Amino acid sequence: MADLKPESTDLALLDYERLQEDCGLIDLSTFEVIQLQGSDRKGWLQGQVTNDVRELEPGRSRSFCFCSATGQIVAVVDAWALPDSIVMICPEASAAAVRQRIVDMVILEDVEAPALGSHVLVSLQGRSASRRLGELVKVPELDAGEVELEGSKFWCLRSPRTCFGGWDLCFAGPDDVALARLRELFPTIDHGAYDIARLEAGVPSLGSDIGAKTMPPELGPAFESRHVSYRKGCYMGQEVLMRIHSRGHTNKSWVGLLTDGPVEPGAVITAGPGKEVGSVTSAAYSPRLGHFAAGMVRNEAALAGTSVEIVSERGNVFAEVRPFPLL
Repeated sequence: MADLKPESTDLALLDYERLQEDCGLIDLSTFEVIQLQGSDRKGWLQGQVTNDVRELEPGRSRSFCFCSATGQIVAVVDAWALPDSIVMICPEASAAAVRQRIVDMVILEDVEAPALGSHVLVSLQGRSASRRLGELVKVPELDAGEVELEGSKFWCLRSPRTCFGGWDLCFAGPDDVALARLRELFPTIDHGAYDIARLEAGVPSLGSDIGAKTMPPELGPAFESRHVSYRKGCYMGQEVLMRIHSRGHTNKSWVGLLTDGPVEPGAVITAGPGKEVGSVTSAAYSPRLGHFAAGMVRNEAALAGTSVEIVSERGNVFAEVRPFPLL
């Protein structure tokens, strides 16, 4: 099958090159910001999430999951500590569950999550993001801080949403003058370009790569090492995840797939005639990788270098399994 890029991706590929060579703004309107305040905020969070946040001091960041009692992911969260709060960002679809966890599990602790109002969240990503942002503001020396531009203050949060790196930027509202200035200086990146870059970096997407029954270790070693600590105390779901860890493996893993041609999410992955081993969760075309995809695959077919076949509507496609990140 010819390895031709789909015509519909032309804009995405142009913006992908912009990320590779310079930088641009990514719209994060499908994400929500939750600000955790109160003197007990860090201690309470330590008892709720998969990672160790005891050293989450101002300027530092951590990534973690909120899980159900049976170990399934409720929300994947990136968090940054500011002097008076912990700022958490997660997909909008899981934000209600995080807020409900706060309502249900804050008993006597001094913890609250006030509404932020009409805030706007974007991400400046790309190879030149830190340098070009540093020409406008004093970027934080660590991972988080409040900065000022055009007399307006906003949060600047280091965030590797792509393999190129960059910063999440949170503004008070759509009319913020600093946001307007940044929109003048940096083009908005097509969502298709962001999807290519986040998939190359091994960043799973809620609803496609992460389902209602997905557990953190199923998303691969890179995700697990960033989001889970097995040396911390109790939290919801900890017993199940520790049992999986001590047993040494899950039954399936989220892996990269370098394919011979285009495939579609939902396509069946086989490892021999009639032997179904998983399905495609995301797919893209990259100038550096060609056609590639992600799939949730049974562990017997998840080893790097394993050849599998994807049953595609356009014809069957062969693929090689690779661990994330792909670059």
